[in-house]
Amino acid sequence: MKNNPESKKTINLRSKIRTKSQENASVEFKPGNNSMVYHFKLMDFSSEGFGILVRKDSNVLKHIKKGDVLTMMYHPDNVANNPINYHTQIKHISEPEPGRYHDHLLVGLFILE
Repeated sequence: MKNNPESKKTINLRSKIRTKSQENASVEFKPGNNSMVYHFKLMDFSSEGFGILVRKDSNVLKHIKKGDVLTMMYHPDNVANNPINYHTQIKHISEPEPGRYHDHLLVGLFILE
């Protein structure tokens, strides 16, 4: 029997208190004691939230979880501006809407400073 995506109930874990990302902006971070630095393009998932799109098989998912607070370096969309470090909380790690971003997860971010 096939799974019908419409029959599954989904919970929207996105918070309405987030700020909007800048077009072409990106973020980089080194989670925990990991020596690897990860760099992702920031995306607006909705009018209330932004975050990153991560492949389901990415190693970064082994090092982050909902509620983690990491120091992330935000690179603005204008290359003339310097990147800025912010303490950032992982608000959710969730499945995208059915049919969008196959084999990826959405990681919602919230800047604490």
